[in-house]
Amino acid sequence: MHPATMLTVGAFSRASDLPVSALRYYDAAGVLRPARVDPATGYRWYAPDQVERARLVARMRLTGMPVADICRVITGDPVTAHRVVDAHQRRLEAELAASTAHLAQVRELLAATTRVTVDAAELRAALRSVRHAVGDGSGWPALRGVLFDVDGGALRLVATDRHRMGVVGVPFSGVTGPAVRVIVPVAVVDAFLAGAETGPVDVSLTANRVALGDVEGAAVDALYPDYRALLDAHGSWSAGASSVRGGVTMTASDLLAQVVQGPAERRPGVRRGDLVLLGLDPAEVRVGDEPGSVAFDREYLADAVRSFGDADLVLTVGERDALRLAAVHGPDAVVLLMPVRRDDRAA
Repeated sequence: MHPATMLTVGAFSRASDLPVSALRYYDAAGVLRPARVDPATGYRWYAPDQVERARLVARMRLTGMPVADICRVITGDPVTAHRVVDAHQRRLEAELAASTAHLAQVRELLAATTRVTVDAAELRAALRSVRHAVGDGSGWPALRGVLFDVDGGALRLVATDRHRMGVVGVPFSGVTGPAVRVIVPVAVVDAFLAGAETGPVDVSLTANRVALGDVEGAAVDALYPDYRALLDAHGSWSAGASSVRGGVTMTASDLLAQVVQGPAERRPGVRRGDLVLLGLDPAEVRVGDEPGSVAFDREYLADAVRSFGDADLVLTVGERDALRLAAVHGPDAVVLLMPVRRDDRAA
């Protein structure tokens, strides 16, 4: 056949709906060999009458038919070809039926309800301790709520806006259902905080619905960030102060007084009072512009300290100068606060 009437690899690929890489593969497998190969360059040419066979191969390829069966279809007699195609279809139908059954089981598991019985006052206190860290949801809906993480006999509440993160453990008297991580929307959180329920209450969590006592709502349909990895990077997965070695210990009230009354960062373009400079010595917390001090958002730091009430705190500085606050005794809680570059708060 004259080369002028033959198809280049690119033209044959477009005509047959087979990518060039597939043509190369089927050539090596003996399924679809080129009509001519240039002995000098190795370039492949295909005949126009090969297009129909190539399209047949392309359709079988889309169904996931094994190469050996494709060879049997295009080289065998019509009866054999039909039998191979029918057998492949039966396999696909069986796989679809099995996959459908598995997905039905998945939906049943997703619909399962996890119920945790907690004391209303303790749940309210735990929610208040992380509420300050809930994000506004801009560009990341998952942050516009509080994560309820039930796993391994523990219930932890998590909130973060990417600049700060609060984690607190909540004691409970009973739990039923599978381990689950569900984001409770801030509207449900705030409604429960405004309520007056007392005594034991049930926290009900499913993939779609959540209930804190009598307050119900739709769960946030989003994936929460991997907060456990962040905690691990700053001391330990365990939330409390017992998991941290070293650090500076002081009362929350003393630290709050220093944070609120301490000198403001004064630099051109920085709003006065926005930042507070903090340094940790082996035995004390230093507030002020001294060597080694790190800038933090004053309001964020004050909120973090207030979340611990009157507890004694241990403060440590970890990766990227992130500040970690935890109670020495009391609630299993931790707050991580990211530092602020001194030019980040330009007016």
